[in-house]
Amino acid sequence: MAKKLWGGRFKKKIDSEFETFSNSLWLDHRLLPYDLKIDRAHVNALRGCGVLNAVEASKLLKAIAALEKKYQAGQLKASEAHEDVHSWVQAELEKIAGETAKKLHTARSRNDLVSQSTRLYCKNHAEVLIQQIQALQKELVVLAEKNQAVLIPGMTHLQNAQVISAAHLFLAWAEMLERAVLRLQGSQIFFDVCVLGSGALAGTTFPLDQKKIAKELGLSQVTRNSYDVSGDRDFVLNILSCVVFTGLQLSRISEDLMIGQTKGNSLFDIDEAFCTGSSMMPQKKNADFVELVRGASSTFAANFVGILSLLKALPTSYNRDLQWDKRFLFDSVERLETILPIFSRLVKTLSIRTDRAKELLKDESLYATDLADYLVGKGLAFKKAHEVVGQIVSFAEEKKVAISKMGLDLLRQFESKIEGDVYDLFNPEHSVRLKRTQGSTHPAEIKKQIGFWKNKLKKA
Repeated sequence: MAKKLWGGRFKKKIDSEFETFSNSLWLDHRLLPYDLKIDRAHVNALRGCGVLNAVEASKLLKAIAALEKKYQAGQLKASEAHEDVHSWVQAELEKIAGETAKKLHTARSRNDLVSQSTRLYCKNHAEVLIQQIQALQKELVVLAEKNQAVLIPGMTHLQNAQVISAAHLFLAWAEMLERAVLRLQGSQIFFDVCVLGSGALAGTTFPLDQKKIAKELGLSQVTRNSYDVSGDRDFVLNILSCVVFTGLQLSRISEDLMIGQTKGNSLFDIDEAFCTGSSMMPQKKNADFVELVRGASSTFAANFVGILSLLKALPTSYNRDLQWDKRFLFDSVERLETILPIFSRLVKTLSIRTDRAKELLKDESLYATDLADYLVGKGLAFKKAHEVVGQIVSFAEEKKVAISKMGLDLLRQFESKIEGDVYDLFNPEHSVRLKRTQGSTHPAEIKKQIGFWKNKLKKA
């Protein structure tokens, strides 16, 4: 095994099984590009406070550049000989820069190094997630614009309730995802902190220019307390809460798609590229992708609870338990980054069965609320109008007759104020045009919402 960064005090060899158990390189190798970025900034800081001379700094910067090039070319392979990414990077730099590389760890600990590299990972991946969510929103807006004239039943309690534009549903999904974007944008403040110079917990005796380091790393803040940041993983908790929230929204959208594509509903046709079949039933076309997304949301929740449980009883400052944070972090973030582009492609190919939508809109109970509002317009209190319409709907169901086919004399037996214009209500286009409030399913409002989203996402 490679020489440890911490081995000077020890005389006995580490237990081999414990060494394997404690190894984190298989997981934290993802932090290597961030480690190298930090190394570059740290070399400049050590040069600034006199630990490195110009020749040494130049040699180390060239070694870091060479390692980056090797990594980007896929020529750098992780070895089990190293216990974590930080010792791996150190060993690789020593191969290139020799003894000079041994000065690199001056004025820092793995505690502030891992905290900083993980923050940079979170900062970068939060930006990626925002871009991916916005790409999905763009596809939803395209789908909404294409289908704004298509009318479908909107649901409450999993029952068809009122007529809406299909675009209204797709734009609702865009709104749900926007809240995920806002949470991720809000989380950036937790990653945007330079913690280098904190050392193991108490700071360092070398006068590092932390503001300059922060600027070089693209960060706007410097930590106010080295003891706090040594064990702070609230930023990991924060990004995982954002992933949980995004997964929740995707799961709800997936459920809408699942319901919409069932045989009883048959409103949506999910492209075969995102479905699988049955090994036993040849007729099956299963919408497996959206089912897997629903399932993934439980993994996101489990990882969030995992980091929450990990942090719950830890004292302030660093504890080795924190090594487990990256298992939760990488699994959730990278799984979500896999899901979002696939979801965008699914939405891009999603189609609506307009013939089925027209069939479902023949259910005249969808116009019951419009009928109640009509009666209010004739002078009834809404409570009374609600009761009258309930009686009409119950009668129509019992007699198996459409309300629009009931004669005016019969309807007036329920309420004398009903007039001949009542029959205009049983029309889906008329129903959506009756809606007057901002954010409603009225065609003008749908058009306005589409314009808003197109303009907003153009800037994204």
